[in-house]
Parts: sequence; C-alpha cells; structure tokens
Amino acid sequence: MLLAFRPFKVGDVVNVAGYTGKIAEIELFKTMMDTGDNRRIIVPNSVVFSSTIENISFHKTRRVGVDVSTDYGSDLDETRAVLERVANEVSAKLPDKDSQVALLKLGDSAIAWQVRVWVNAADFGAAKEELTRAVKLELDKAGIGIPFPQMDVHLDGSVNR
Repeated sequence: MLLAFRPFKVGDVVNVAGYTGKIAEIELFKTMMDTGDNRRIIVPNSVVFSSTIENISFHKTRRVGVDVSTDYGSDLDETRAVLERVANEVSAKLPDKDSQVALLKLGDSAIAWQVRVWVNAADFGAAKEELTRAVKLELDKAGIGIPFPQMDVHLDGSVNR
C-alpha cells in the first residue's frame, strides 16, 4: 500500500509511529528511517499504514514560530515593535512572505506572544535558533522582562504537635 499511495519517499523527513526521522528505505514489509541522532528505526509497514503520517519535508517552506512571554509591566505596543523588528531581521526570512507577531493570551503571570517567520524548510532549525536568540537579546536590551514561574509560600506560625 505504501508503494502505491506514496505518502512519503526516500529522503523525506517524517514523523510516523512515534518516531521522527529521514526515510532511508521503503521495502515491501518494512520502512527504515534514520533519526537525527543517527539511530536506524525499522517500522513494519502495517504499523506505518495504520498510523498518522506527518511528512515534515513535504513543503519547500515552513513557518518558524517562537513562543515568548513578557511580564505584565511591559508596554504592549513597545513589545510588539521589538518583536516585529526581530522577526524582520531573521537572515533566512523569505522576502515574499510577511512575518507576524501575535498576542496570544493574557496568562496567569505573563503576556503570551508568538513570533512567526516563513523560511525555506532547509533553514528551519537555524532560523528557529536565530529567532529565539534574537528575541531574548532584544527584549533584554529594551528592558522588557521575561517572567519565570514563581511561588510564594506563606507559613502559618502555629504548628500542631
């Protein structure tokens, strides 16, 4: 069935049956893939065919999304301006696709944003790292805080013994 329907081909990067890897071989009864850390995974085609298949390398372009939270003392317009500037400066950003900065939600202890940039699929990992690093550095430079989970513990002075 895999040879007839061809949901992926040798060289594609897929997520199937709980594994992510590059397809090395497709045989009649099994599919072999190599993981990012160079492990060979052999999956029976019956399992592959009955699983959801995510073909990660199917499209030539991908959208990088970096989630970031800012503290409630941050000015929304200033934060958006910093994040938009960062998104537009990513070296691998595709010039014909607009980047986005989305205000996602007002959380319990932070304002949640996502910075999105379209890149060629081959540049995805490097672009994600570049964008993540630039977001942190530019928010620091602008004095916009990135909160981290905290817990206040209040102890009652009376102890039962």
